[in-house]
Parts: sequence; C-alpha cells; structure tokens
Amino acid sequence: MKNRKLGLCMYLIGGGLLVVAAVLIIAYFGLKTSDDLEIPVLLWSGLPMAAVALVLLPVGYFTSTRPDPELKERFQKYSALPETDISDYAAEIAAMREAFAAEKDHADSQFFIRPFAGSACVSDFGVLSGGKVVWGCIVQANRTLYQNQRIDTLPVPAVILYSPDAYFDGDPLELKCIAERLYKGKEGNFLRNESTFFTNRRLSDAVTGGREVYASCIMAYRPHLPLYKATDNLFPVVASPSERSAFVLNLKYWTADFAAYYVNGGSKGQDGVFEL
Repeated sequence: MKNRKLGLCMYLIGGGLLVVAAVLIIAYFGLKTSDDLEIPVLLWSGLPMAAVALVLLPVGYFTSTRPDPELKERFQKYSALPETDISDYAAEIAAMREAFAAEKDHADSQFFIRPFAGSACVSDFGVLSGGKVVWGCIVQANRTLYQNQRIDTLPVPAVILYSPDAYFDGDPLELKCIAERLYKGKEGNFLRNESTFFTNRRLSDAVTGGREVYASCIMAYRPHLPLYKATDNLFPVVASPSERSAFVLNLKYWTADFAAYYVNGGSKGQDGVFEL
C-alpha cells in the first residue's frame, strides 16, 4: 500500500510540474515573439521541470498501478474463505462491537478524505470515540465501490441506512427491505439529488414500519473491506445519531465468520432483500 501512495504522489507531482513547465515555456515564446525580448530564465526553468515531469509521470503511474503485495495477499486470504451462513446476526455484531470497544486508540481507522464542498459532514472521525458498532446497509453508492480498482485506497461515496434500535442487531436484513422501498421511491425523495451530502436523516415511520432508522452519506474506505470493494450491501458501521459522520467498521474488528459470509456475497440473492 505504501508503494501505491508513493506512486500516486509522484504521478500528481509530475503532472503539476508538467503544467507549470508548459506555462513557462509558452510564456517564454509568447514574450519573445511579441516584444522581441529574450527571457531565457523562463525557458531554462521550464525545460528542467518538463524533464523531471516526464520521468515522474511514467514512474509514478507504474508504481501506483502495479500489483500491490499487500493487496494480493489480502485477495488470496479472503477469496479462499468458504461460504458461510450467519444464523445469529446479533452474536456477530455483539462480537465486533466488543472488539471495537476494547481498542483504546482508533487512529488506524482514520484515513484521508479529499476536501470538497459539503464534505465536512462525512469527515468527522469523532464518531470513532462516541459512536456504536451497528449494521449498515447501502442504499446507493458510486458504482466503482463494487469494482476492482487500481487505486484501491481512495474512499468512495455511498448512502447507507443504520439504526440504533437493538431490533436490527438480530434482523439486519430488514434494513435491506427498507432500503429497497426507499430506493424505489428515489425520484420523489432525498436520494434524487446525488450531489448533496447529508448525515443522520431520520426516515419516516411510513418507510421504516415505526422503527428508528437513519440515512447517512459516508465515504467508504476500501481497505476497511475484505476485498477492497463491496461484495454485499450489508456490513458493520460505526455510527450514532448524535455524531456527524459514520464509517465502515475497520476490517480488523470483523469476525471471521462474517468476513467469510461477506466476501461470498452475504445476503445477496435471498428472497425479499435489496441489491443494487
């Protein structure tokens, strides 16, 4: 993963240098032609930048996109897990909740979120201290979250449902049914505007059957998922109605049984459940 980050940085720096070099070289020839002035400092500054950029760009691209040993090892480990059925969802979420609560420092569950308009509400890691591990269900997400990507560390936007109601500890598939009803009415509800970020929007009782359920935008961090992508819409999250943000629970707190269940498609394909 370090190689990918280094390669991406080299690629971005190379691109920036190439842009600056192009501006300097164009400015040199523009000034020289129009005013018959020679300003060699522009040319001699731009050419070395361009040369460095032309080295950094291919090296950065190769480094950031070549197979990552850590990613390869992760795929080999989790892809080989046998299909597992979950008979007691409450026991699974309780075990993950206990493992998360035992951790004193959650620094390794934080990650970089690129700043953009409206991102503040999905970037608050205070929930790692004040939130609770509960089941979350994707309602809609950027399609790349379901695909293998070369740059696997970039967080991906998604809209999830979650609930603090203990009822869903044992029956999280009901969240999928609620997600289906919500998604089917997308053209007439808040899901229609996909450019607006929001958190902790409580759903109406008419949609939830009277249960306390919230919709939140999240940035799903690929390394917190077993195969660096979503293989099911149901997974554990850290969330709370009193906290601004919610996040996918770091994989290191998942139970072995749920990880096996998840990588093999989990609850997809069962009658009455929603899948994108």
